[in-house]
Amino acid sequence: MYFYLSKILAPLLNLTNLLFILLIIFYLTDLKSKFRFKLFSDLILILLILISFFPLGKLGLKYLEKDYILQDKINKIDNIVVLAGSEKVFSTEITKKLSLNDGSERLISSAKLALDYPNSKIYYLGGDGRLVKSKFNEADVAKIFYSNIHLDLNKVIFIDNTRNTIENLKAFKNINTVNQSNILVTSAFHMKRSMMIAKKLDLNIKPYAVDFRSINDFDILNYYQMFSIADNWQSFNIFFRELLGIFVFKLFY
Repeated sequence: MYFYLSKILAPLLNLTNLLFILLIIFYLTDLKSKFRFKLFSDLILILLILISFFPLGKLGLKYLEKDYILQDKINKIDNIVVLAGSEKVFSTEITKKLSLNDGSERLISSAKLALDYPNSKIYYLGGDGRLVKSKFNEADVAKIFYSNIHLDLNKVIFIDNTRNTIENLKAFKNINTVNQSNILVTSAFHMKRSMMIAKKLDLNIKPYAVDFRSINDFDILNYYQMFSIADNWQSFNIFFRELLGIFVFKLFY
């Protein structure tokens, strides 16, 4: 139920989507109290302006990522656990060429670690989190990536029947990794929630965060030069989704 509810409500969990939808509803609905209508619409408009012109999302991502900027020294790695999320499934399937998104460091870093620690194994976790599934999934894209860089696929174990982070880590928990050194590779903004889930599952695993989104030069002139409303929206949406995910996990688990 949790999975299906999260997917059905996904467009509304994108905060800027929700704010624009509410703004349209308030303007199109003939409310009896004109004052209430104007008050709500003005508040939404102010919030959209703040999100658009100020790096609120980056500051939020900084809160999520700050604990993982400096990586603890790793002496030994037995298992490299990498969460899916780097893959553009549809583009790869249609073009027959590898296509990755902004989180591609998850796959790249897992491969680098596997080379640095030749006795380690990669556990790739994730199959297809879409409501309408196809035969081609995230694990298939990951296989193409590892094959393209000539990594020995015998070093990679694909668990492709999971749909979200909770199911991913539960699946790894079922594997006997007692007294082994495990590290978790995922995007830095997603690590706080991932480690909360791992702790709840009593999973012995250390964080290895990649794909940092908040480390930017906030010099005013550089910010002006790189200013993008779309980028500010995207950053805030990522922050809001992760914050909501943390809240829901604490509430239900």
